[in-house]
Amino acid sequence: MQKLKLNEVRQGRTRCTECPIRQKALFQVIADEYLAEAEQRRVGQYRLAARHPLYQEGAPASMAYTLFDGWLLLYRTHSDGSRQGLRVALPGDFVGYAALDDTCYSHSAMAITDITVCGFRQADLHAIIDHDLDIARQITNIQARYLAICESNVLGLGRKSAEQRIAFTIAELHHRLKALDMLHGDGSEMPFPLTQEMLGELTGLTPVHTNRVLRKLRNDGVLVSERQRIVVNDHARLVEIGEFQPDPAG
Repeated sequence: MQKLKLNEVRQGRTRCTECPIRQKALFQVIADEYLAEAEQRRVGQYRLAARHPLYQEGAPASMAYTLFDGWLLLYRTHSDGSRQGLRVALPGDFVGYAALDDTCYSHSAMAITDITVCGFRQADLHAIIDHDLDIARQITNIQARYLAICESNVLGLGRKSAEQRIAFTIAELHHRLKALDMLHGDGSEMPFPLTQEMLGELTGLTPVHTNRVLRKLRNDGVLVSERQRIVVNDHARLVEIGEFQPDPAG
C-alpha cells in the first residue's frame, strides 16, 4: 500500500472563523460561538501533492477531511487494478467519513491537483454528532447528496450513451464550480484539471473513446476542451445532451 505524503501546514493555518469555504462546508451550520470547539477537534491542516492518495480503499478509516483547496478523485479499484471513478470532490466537500468505529475506507481518494485539507479524527466527529443535532443532520444531508450523485453516475453507466455520460459529468461540474464562484470570464470557462483517463474512469470509457466524444462535442460547437480548462460555448445544449438536472442544494 502506497505511503501517504501529507505535509502539515504549521504556519498560516486557516482559522475556522475565517474560513472562506465555511458556507460550503461541514461546519456551516455551527454557530460562531461553537466554532472554537470545532477548531480544537481539527487535527490539522495538510497539503498533498497532485497524483498522491489522501486515503486508500481498505485502509482503516481513522480520519475524515474537508477539502479546503484543490480537486480530488474518489474511486473504487477493480480486481484487475483498473479504477472506476465515483465522483470529483471540490473545495468544501467532506470526504472519508465513516459512520462506524473500526471500519475501513470503502473507496480511495487521489489528489487531482495539489490540495489542502482539514483533517478530523472519526472519533472526534462522532463526539460532535452525539451532542450537536445540526451537525448530525448536516452529515446526513451531505452523505445523501453524495449518494444521489453516485446513483446518477450508475444510471449513466448503464443507460446513457458515451456522449451523454461526458456531457452530464461536465455539466454537473460546471454547475458546482459556478456555486463556488470558480468559473472564469463570462462563466463559460471552467478549470478542468482531469486527464482524459480520469474522465474516462468517471464515465466508464477508454481514453480513446473519451477523446473521440470530446472532439465531437467540439465539432458540434458545444464546448472546447483544452489543457486544464473547458470552454462551454453552448451550455443549454450541454445540459440537454447530458440530461442534467441541477440539485437546488448545490
